[in-house]
Amino acid sequence: MIRSSGVLLNISSLPGDFGIGDFSEYAREFAKNILEMGFHWWQILPLNKVGAFNSPYDSASSYAGNYLYIDPYGLIADGLLSQADVAPYIHTGQPYIVEYENVKFNKKQLLRRAFEINIDKIPDLIKVFAEKNAYWLDDYASYMALKRHHYDAAWFEWDDDIKFKRQPAYGRLLASLSTYILFFKFEQYLFWKQWGELKAYVNSLGVNILGDSPIYVSYDSADVYHNPHYFQLDDALAMKKVAGVPPDYFSESGQLWNNPLYDFKEMKKDGYYWFRKRISRLLDIYDSVRIDHFRGFSSYYAIDKNSATASGGKWQKGPGTALFKLIKKDYPDAGIIAEDLGIIDDKVRGFLKKTGFPGMRVLQFGFDGGDSENLPHNYIKNSVAYTGTHDNDTLLGWLYNLNDNVREYVFRYCRFAGNDWGKGGKDNLSVKVMIKMLLSSVSALAVVPMQDICGFGSDTRMNVPGQAENNWLFRLKKYYMNDIDKRFFAETNNIYHRNNILTE
Repeated sequence: MIRSSGVLLNISSLPGDFGIGDFSEYAREFAKNILEMGFHWWQILPLNKVGAFNSPYDSASSYAGNYLYIDPYGLIADGLLSQADVAPYIHTGQPYIVEYENVKFNKKQLLRRAFEINIDKIPDLIKVFAEKNAYWLDDYASYMALKRHHYDAAWFEWDDDIKFKRQPAYGRLLASLSTYILFFKFEQYLFWKQWGELKAYVNSLGVNILGDSPIYVSYDSADVYHNPHYFQLDDALAMKKVAGVPPDYFSESGQLWNNPLYDFKEMKKDGYYWFRKRISRLLDIYDSVRIDHFRGFSSYYAIDKNSATASGGKWQKGPGTALFKLIKKDYPDAGIIAEDLGIIDDKVRGFLKKTGFPGMRVLQFGFDGGDSENLPHNYIKNSVAYTGTHDNDTLLGWLYNLNDNVREYVFRYCRFAGNDWGKGGKDNLSVKVMIKMLLSSVSALAVVPMQDICGFGSDTRMNVPGQAENNWLFRLKKYYMNDIDKRFFAETNNIYHRNNILTE
């Protein structure tokens, strides 16, 4: 991994005219601006369609893209909509947060309009895309059409004939939904066309995309509905155990994720085909990808499905290095970053070392006590260092929430001697000192959330683990770059030799 640095900002957090960041010119401007500051990586959150409480880590498909990111202006450019079609849906509400219900309604209306007025040419328009992606697109489109037919009820609540895909009832119903199936294929064609164009442009500048992927998939998803044999389900297709993590930094009672667990023994029979195909897709759509909760491949936490908390679960053996030997056979230079935060023991450390993938270091975690591996003087080259992740508070918010003794230690460690540490915005010196320390570290890649670059407080935090509501809302204003000390970041990246072209 070439020594470099990056910025973490989700697509949804970009400025834009439709109430949410999308694949518009604002995305291209963002890439140009971070490059001007010497950053050559743009890290985003999963591109998947959001699920419950608008989380990108809870999706109806591990392959399908989030239609909210489709740029309506791009549909005009492609001749699929007119300016008159789009104008009524330009957002006039709150510019600093995503108003999801409003945005979902508006984008659905625009996509339906584009589908209706172009329906005769859509089969030919999407033909090549649909054939190339049939291995996941057919399952996704049929699943979404079935969900629509069932008024969005979860698949495990459907009638048994459809839940178990019994013929001829299942085939008859799918045949009656052919128009809706075509619509969902059209939606994905638009999404991946626009994403491909944006990524190609960003790459042409000299900026790479670091994607993100949850380890687990949602129970109510096309992944599980069409591949139940790969998951720990009983004869009624109910989950036997559920995923989560025991008590940790983020939650005193642990986190109960309620995702179905993989049946790794069953997956092993066909050489982990499903997982290899999924990771292959991730490496195709991103330049590198961070896999969340990577330790679950070494050992995963299984919780009773009726448990009220995650505290009573047990660790079970995962597939270990066998899976990743196969992945490296598929992709010898697989650009995978392992999220190895939380409860990590020597066995997991040994597993990660064998894969060769870089792990993570988080500056905020370094001050929990002792000589932590998250303190910059303990970083290793084969790692990706963060001031904080999407699950952390912003640096400024974190500083405010520390007790006085810990905050004093942070400032002594970072050699910050100023008095006005709590000032927000581009002139905040305490946050800049901490970012400078991160960029000066030995870690091959250093990533800074956009909120920290802007010097923002807790009100711009992206996610609070264990809290269902009021997450994933943060957005930048349209003229955000006027409020950033771009010269500071450019000079710092140059001083610490991170402003490097990402070619071997």
